Amino acid sequence: MFAPAWFLSLAPAFAFPQEPAGPEPTDSVLDRVTVYAGRALVERAFSIEAGEPGPLSVEIGPLPLGLDPGSFQVRVEEGRGVIQGVEPRLVTGDALEGGERDRLRGELAELRRKRRDLDADKASIDAGRAMVDSLVAGLAGVDAVSSLGEGAEAGGLEGLFAFVRARSAELDRELAAYEAERDRLEARIEEVERRLGGGDGELRRYYLGRVQVWAEAAGPIRLRATYLVSGASWTPAYDVRVAPDLTGVTVGLVAEVAQRSGEDWTDAEVLLSTSTPSVGLDPPSLPLRVFEPLAAGTPAAAYGRVEDSSRRGLESEGLALADQARLGEAFQPAPETQVEDLGITALFRLPDRKTIRSDGETYRFHLREVPLEVRPERYVVPSRSDKAYLRAEVRLAGDTPLLPGTARIFLGPDFLGTSQFPVLRPGDSTRIHLGIDPNLSVALEVVRDERDDPGLLSSTVTISRVFRARLKLSAAAPAPVTVLVEEALPVSRGGGIEVRPVELRPAPLRSDEDLRDQKERGRYRWRLSLAPGQGMNVYWGYEVDFDEDLEPVLVEH
Repeated sequence: MFAPAWFLSLAPAFAFPQEPAGPEPTDSVLDRVTVYAGRALVERAFSIEAGEPGPLSVEIGPLPLGLDPGSFQVRVEEGRGVIQGVEPRLVTGDALEGGERDRLRGELAELRRKRRDLDADKASIDAGRAMVDSLVAGLAGVDAVSSLGEGAEAGGLEGLFAFVRARSAELDRELAAYEAERDRLEARIEEVERRLGGGDGELRRYYLGRVQVWAEAAGPIRLRATYLVSGASWTPAYDVRVAPDLTGVTVGLVAEVAQRSGEDWTDAEVLLSTSTPSVGLDPPSLPLRVFEPLAAGTPAAAYGRVEDSSRRGLESEGLALADQARLGEAFQPAPETQVEDLGITALFRLPDRKTIRSDGETYRFHLREVPLEVRPERYVVPSRSDKAYLRAEVRLAGDTPLLPGTARIFLGPDFLGTSQFPVLRPGDSTRIHLGIDPNLSVALEVVRDERDDPGLLSSTVTISRVFRARLKLSAAAPAPVTVLVEEALPVSRGGGIEVRPVELRPAPLRSDEDLRDQKERGRYRWRLSLAPGQGMNVYWGYEVDFDEDLEPVLVEH
């Protein structure tokens, strides 16, 4: 049965309206990353072309699963456009959509073909090596020359040796070239396989960023998307290099950056911030604290924090180089990390674009040299050790605070170990320990150890002890040294016991801190200067009086 002609002719007029076109996939470039402690702010740049005024809907991605959906924002950088809406959508699929996935698959197939061809080249090299080895072995035989025919007869043994040497060198060069190309291909194959997710059909979850823009005029519109991701962090570290004679120290501030955000930061501008957006901006509120009976089932009070995050813009033009014209046009200054002090935080802008993979590996970047003043000395505690310990007191001389971090300490070319730098503000100081100085010897002697028991008219016991430390700097020492000697004399913590220091030679230090330590803790210090080959003695002792019925015990805490 056929439909009436009038029904067929009216069918197009009653067709259902078509769904509006979905968002247009748009390529974006990861342009800048600001790394904090525990997260990072990622910025992607992309452009769209408006053919006429009106609404546009675009989609960028894939974006990593660690993206904070509430942080996704888009702004217009250039062009006549207004952002009307943004939406990060969580989807499941092959994150390498369309042409990018096909391109990587094609590249992988081509790389594997080249790897097979390279194996054939290796077989040719092995065959050439076997031929040379047989020629060398044949030279030991009587018929070596005749077996080569007319060419060998014309050149003789000398020509044969030259041929073997030249061919061996050529094979060595071919083998080196083969190994270099093999390593390059294998590295690229591994990289492409990683980007494909270990398999062409693997599905995973990721975000797509949808953006609605109103184009106010036809033409290009340049936009920038920003979002926070977890799994990224940086920490400051220090490389401390001390001259072997302790006459100088250089300290380099290094950033250690690692990330597992789910996307590689490839050829991106990297900024490192000391801000902590994960801590929050609001201070804690002060509660009313009241003692009252606790009713059954009443929960204990809990303190909370309101968490927020923010980012301050950075539009730094870089450091001016006033000397550049004076030094001539050929002068090309090395790029340096720019530091911007934002008051309560600091921002480090790395000089070149960097690539940081999402693999958790630590990347180290030199930030700047730290201006420190150093006062080296040897530290000696004769009653506890016969060693002299190298140490240096360092004072921050610059105008920028020093961040806390781990310091790797080198004495000359030798790595000594690690230490911790605290927060240092300009003018603050800290101490770094550098091991043992073999040029300074320390020997402890007991000069007097006497006990005076009570007589007929007294019940007081007196114990008198005096010690001597012999210090000697080797004549092979490269320069004079400063030595700090420190000793602890007993102090009384009970009634009826009196302790007096005696035989303090030379006179100990008498600063306010030294006098306080002498009174409260019994600590005495001497600062000495020794030239190579020079020796010096330090004396200290004490007398303790107590009633014969007490018999106190000397205890070390």
